[in-house]
Order: sequence, then structure tokens, then C-alpha cells
Amino acid sequence: MIKQMPDAQKADEKRRFERIDIAPHAKILVLDEQEERVGELRQLARGGFSMKTGKSYNKDGKTHTFTILEPGEEISVEIKARLRFVERGHAGFEFVDLDPDAAVDVGIIIGKYYEHTKE
Repeated sequence: MIKQMPDAQKADEKRRFERIDIAPHAKILVLDEQEERVGELRQLARGGFSMKTGKSYNKDGKTHTFTILEPGEEISVEIKARLRFVERGHAGFEFVDLDPDAAVDVGIIIGKYYEHTKE
């Protein structure tokens, strides 16, 4: 029996969900709990998102509450997420306890921009 190496398993888990690139001209904003703009969405997946941001985040395991605003579909979806990475003005988060309504809204945004990534 061949046992998979732990590092290989972690790499597989990192790419569990297909990521959809979001172009800057889409202007999908990410707001914090005080409804202050903290970034612009750059990637979205069923498991999380990344955004371009000027804000610094600590990898402290804290759960953040954000609102994603997609103007074209008039979607305003509140999500809870935990930081996964920070690098050069970008931050990536994984969703925490995504409720069914929020999952539907995230799915609509993914569907809208999925075709744009295939062109």
C-alpha cells in the first residue's frame, strides 16, 4: 500500500475548488463590517475568494465578516471568512459557515464570470 505524502495531500486540498478570475473592470467590492471598502475581488471559488487590498491582515485564525457587492447583478452577500494568505497587496480567504442563501449568491457571481475566464 502506498501512503500519500502529507505535503502532497495539502497541495491537493489547496486546489479543491476551481478559481474564477475577476477582472478589475468588474468593480466587485469587498466591504468590512462597518461597510468600509477593504478591497476589490480578484478571484472567487466555492471555497473562498481573494481580493486586492491595501489593508493589512494577520494570520491569527480570526473569522472576518465581509460583504461582497456585485453591481451588475445587484448582489450584496454577507460572508464570513478566515485569512489563508497575504502577499503584495492581495489577501485570500476561505469561507467559514457559508449559509445556503450566501452560497447561491456566490454561485451566481461565479456563473457570471466563469464564461469570461474561458475566452
